[in-house]
Amino acid sequence: LVGAFGYASTDSSFHVKGYTFCAVWYCIFCLDQIYLKHITNTVKMQSNWGRVFYSNFLASLPLVFTFIRDAEEIEALKNISTGAALAVFLSVVLGVGMSYFAWMARSLLSAASFTVVGNVCKVLTIAINVSLWDKHASPFGIMCLVFCLGAAYFYKQAPMRADSKDSDDAAGDG
Repeated sequence: LVGAFGYASTDSSFHVKGYTFCAVWYCIFCLDQIYLKHITNTVKMQSNWGRVFYSNFLASLPLVFTFIRDAEEIEALKNISTGAALAVFLSVVLGVGMSYFAWMARSLLSAASFTVVGNVCKVLTIAINVSLWDKHASPFGIMCLVFCLGAAYFYKQAPMRADSKDSDDAAGDG
């Protein structure tokens, strides 16, 4: 939290509304990660591709209904250039690949570890942002972000508790 507050204090475009959205997103994200790990552990599928299909299919349903009502979008689709169609196709392929990796990682890692992996991947995003645009955090703000990512890197999963029944039996034996 110290790093996050340090970053926010150096943000030249600080608006409470923007950070309120981030706080709400973070709460939903935490619940989402726990729920998806539960789904991964309880819903058995033949392969990881089933999860990829269902998650992408369910996410695309609202877009289909939005698209059908928008005449401009339908007209743009009719007149799409080859380059634009290839860009959309590449985006879909990359999105499916990311989805496959995410579901595979969720099945192999705990919810907390999966989240840490995602946060560590943000190092590249920060480096790209700093190298391409001039509207980024100050050097102190970037140090705060690196501090947060360092904390994520050094995170360790808490050890599992011993069953209370086992500890009661051990105490009763003496």
